[in-house]
Formats: sequence, structure tokens, C-alpha cells
Amino acid sequence: MKKISYITPGGQVTIPRSIMKSLGIDNGNNILLRVENGLLVLKKIEEGANDNNKNTICMAG
Repeated sequence: MKKISYITPGGQVTIPRSIMKSLGIDNGNNILLRVENGLLVLKKIEEGANDNNKNTICMAG
């Protein structure tokens, strides 16, 4: 899926609803952003996920 978005002067990006829906994210959800091989990667953070490491409070899926 490809969509065009706009970066505001403050650095904010609007994520189109169709992409939000396909990722299962909604208003107020936390997301993880990282740069990988020159691409911006966005992942939903699953709240409360724990891999038995007490320092882990969330996990990107």
C-alpha cells in the first residue's frame, strides 16, 4: 500500500486512515519509528508486552 502524506513545519506527519487501519493503530496509540536502509519504518507498539525482562514495558510487533 502506498500513500502520499505531508510533513508540517513542526515535523509532524499525518498517517492516512487506510494505513492506520491496516496496521491496527488508532488515535493515541504509541508507535516505534526507525530508519532502516534509508527507509522510515513505522511499527505499532503492543502495550504491556513482556519478554520476561523487567526493563521491557512494550514491544513493537
